Amino acid sequence: MTLEQLLADTFPVLQDIQQTDLAQLQQEKDWQSKYRILMQLGKKLPPVPEKMKQPHLLVKGCESRAWLMHYHDKVADKHFFVLDSDARIVKGLMAIMLCLVNGMSSTELAKFDLCHKFDQLNLKPYLSQSRGNGLTAMAERIKACC
Repeated sequence: MTLEQLLADTFPVLQDIQQTDLAQLQQEKDWQSKYRILMQLGKKLPPVPEKMKQPHLLVKGCESRAWLMHYHDKVADKHFFVLDSDARIVKGLMAIMLCLVNGMSSTELAKFDLCHKFDQLNLKPYLSQSRGNGLTAMAERIKACC
């Protein structure tokens, strides 16, 4: 499997998450409901084949192992990302991140405040400090791609 094939498999899933799950996540008031949605999001993303999980793709600062792959369509100036993690909750959190940033131009990505968007979803108060640090590390890694 290539990164392009993985992107093709992932893109419709991210569109579905953005259209249905983000609204539901925002509406839920209690952490247990939000947590359940995040776990389901982690299941929705297609797995990255083991041979593609290279050490240089690991995001440093995440509590669990998380791999981030990036593809930049230079002609259209669009950025696309794929991720995987050993932890389903991390995978769910990252799925939200990806559905927010996939397809952005370099300019849009540079301006986008991913951490602020997560604050709007009211998730950070429920995450451990190390998970919050992992989110920040992932956001910084995504920003570094533009």
